[in-house]
Amino acid sequence: MSIFVLTVVGLMFAASAVNAEQVNKFRMCQNTQCEVYDVFIDPCPEALNNKACELQQNMNASITFKYKPKFGSTLPKTRLYVGTVLSPDLEFPLMDMYTNACLYTSCPMVKDTEQIWLFSLFVPKYYPKFSYIVKFKFWNDEPNAPSNDQCCFKFDVRIV
Repeated sequence: MSIFVLTVVGLMFAASAVNAEQVNKFRMCQNTQCEVYDVFIDPCPEALNNKACELQQNMNASITFKYKPKFGSTLPKTRLYVGTVLSPDLEFPLMDMYTNACLYTSCPMVKDTEQIWLFSLFVPKYYPKFSYIVKFKFWNDEPNAPSNDQCCFKFDVRIV
């Protein structure tokens, strides 16, 4: 069964990456316990020139990436934060309803195993047109999990 699930997830990754652009200009957060690579955002033609993705208000964008956590979890949680150079991280609107990481990746999350993350981001119309730093974070939310069991990376977007 797990081979079937991995095959389906792999095909979904390939299909979603066909029209997406690879974002090379992302950075890992400090003290993160994972590797992140092959980050694709659709739409993001700006990535071809290593510029911030321009996301339209009232539209969806898909974010797909591969990762290898240095921790495992049967209960992973996730949050998406948005901020500017001068302001702290704020939770992205509507994200509080979708903190179950198993909605976006295969579970359980297996330590030192490459996995794929598929996420659809809705940019609300009321979100101000501005340049932002998006922080993508997920962690082990099991009872007694070490606080450093987390993965985090950042990338730039511009809402237009």
